[in-house]
Amino acid sequence: MSADVPVKTAGYASLYSFGKNGKGGDGIRPMAKLLLFNGALYGTTEYGGISKPGCFQGCGIVFRISTSGIEEIIYRFKGGDDGYEPTADLIALNGALFGTTSRGGTGPCSGGCGTVFRLVPGKSKSVIYAFKGGKDGATPLARVVAFAGTLYGTTEFGGLYAGGCFSGCGTVFQVSPRDKTERVVHRFKGGLDGAIPLAGLTLLHGAFFGTTQYGGLTTLFCSIGCGTVFRVDPDGTERVLHAFAYKRGSHEGAYPVAGLIPIHDVLYGTTYAGGTTAAGTVFRVTPRSGSERILYTFRCCPKRDDGAHPLARLLDLDGTLYGATRDGGARGFGTVFAVTTGGHERVLYSFAGKPDGAIPQAQLLSVGHFLYGTTAAGGSNYEGTVFRLAP
Repeated sequence: MSADVPVKTAGYASLYSFGKNGKGGDGIRPMAKLLLFNGALYGTTEYGGISKPGCFQGCGIVFRISTSGIEEIIYRFKGGDDGYEPTADLIALNGALFGTTSRGGTGPCSGGCGTVFRLVPGKSKSVIYAFKGGKDGATPLARVVAFAGTLYGTTEFGGLYAGGCFSGCGTVFQVSPRDKTERVVHRFKGGLDGAIPLAGLTLLHGAFFGTTQYGGLTTLFCSIGCGTVFRVDPDGTERVLHAFAYKRGSHEGAYPVAGLIPIHDVLYGTTYAGGTTAAGTVFRVTPRSGSERILYTFRCCPKRDDGAHPLARLLDLDGTLYGATRDGGARGFGTVFAVTTGGHERVLYSFAGKPDGAIPQAQLLSVGHFLYGTTAAGGSNYEGTVFRLAP
């Protein structure tokens, strides 16, 4: 258990830098959103922890950190059947934490096809399901969501091998924590149906909404499709609500890799690319009609204090959307930004690399009067940080 020396500016503090011992024993590269659970913040790092064949940088950890920057390792993944490389947000359900590992398990994929796990801090950890690859799905990168006692999520690969998806176009799945069974809800077909869902699902009125990075409509700039917004029902009925079509001279987005958030029955999200300078966009989609509108396009390169390439899911606070871009800003290491639903944007903080953070990729968490988040790089050891910001 240890505290780091925070980096502070007006309204901002870098609370903890990973990689303190030079070997990643306390974790490397936090990719996921923090979770408030039993009065503390919990998260994961993709690497660090136990190093072994297949996990040369470490198999990843689950950590707990106080709002003042005291960090403690809760669990070290062991690789193999136990799973490794956790990149997804944790969720709390019935007093336990649930998450996914992108690799490991017992499947035939090189390094394993990934797992869904259950963790009771200080007591037990178990694998709920190990993906089998092929039609079953592989590489669950995103968080699961609970609905009626069942977990629903996405896999990046596996499913159907069509439409140019050489590793599979990805799936939507459900897993029962009680009996540890799994069912594939939908297999993406590529092409107009969408392909490669990197983000988790959003529950709204009994249906799930999400994004695929590719598929949909092809343009000169999107040879395998600019990505889609989709709806899928628990029974497997799926339809594409919007297909992005980024082209020269358009403000349209391309490659949505972050999840969606609902505000008054309208879905808001980001695209990694597209917009006026190909630096990404903030958009809204109406679920009922599928109509889409671009709220803001990032203008990183001619105006470097703006952000570029948003990867994180947005956060809604009283009608203002807060998010992060992995690039851009005054120093080029990413930003935290705020944008209104009317499209007015401002940069709240520009990261500075080392000893500050860099490359924020996770959704922000609101606790009290502060926003908490992680950066995948930067910090004293350039292995990632936990930060706090007054919005």
